[in-house]
Amino acid sequence: MSEAELRLTYKPDDEWLGELDAVVRSGAFSGKSSAWFGRVHLKETFVAALRAFPLTSTSPPMLEGGFWSKDSQGSLDQCHQCHLRIVVTPYNSRGTLLVRIDLATQSSETPDIDQQHSATVRFLTDYAAVAEFADTLDRVLDGANEQAILKRTRT
Repeated sequence: MSEAELRLTYKPDDEWLGELDAVVRSGAFSGKSSAWFGRVHLKETFVAALRAFPLTSTSPPMLEGGFWSKDSQGSLDQCHQCHLRIVVTPYNSRGTLLVRIDLATQSSETPDIDQQHSATVRFLTDYAAVAEFADTLDRVLDGANEQAILKRTRT
């Protein structure tokens, strides 16, 4: 079985906002991207959702960052160009989880959307690995750890 992992680092711009860098690899596939997030927002939404048990496919832990569109009232509606998306969903009834990571370059750097680079990597893991990842990511956001790593587990 090939090694697969997701590595996240967080570079704060100030006390509220920072850039979340993601590097993922699985076998011969790899990718790197980043997006900007509020530190507290990450802790209260994504990290908290990773700690839920059981995870559901209808409302999985999901992180999306990139360029957002606005609805008719001017509120952010949906990520129309996601540079980083991480979703963790149940895979089977034995507690195996599927991690899906979508990475993409910014199209403002590549005006032709057809020349935008993107990658999707998936791997299987378990609740124990996700719980450890959530704890480490929480510490990364506080500046106590350099990176959080989620690895494929033998399930």
